Amino acid sequence: MESGMRELDALLDYLVKHNTDHAGEITDLATRAKALGKQEVYDHLISGVDLLKRSNQSLEAALTILRG
Repeated sequence: MESGMRELDALLDYLVKHNTDHAGEITDLATRAKALGKQEVYDHLISGVDLLKRSNQSLEAALTILRG
């Protein structure tokens, strides 16, 4: 794999892992908001987590194709 391809692979791989970590952190925040009685905040945070997970699916698909 040429240098540019290795770099792209590494960056995409990093982003997927990074986003997964953030999704977990946001889920924790959502749980805290819900415990404080902030249901609407919880709902928005969980919606953001869902969007982040869907975004990660696209990044993972791109990475799979790149590695294909």
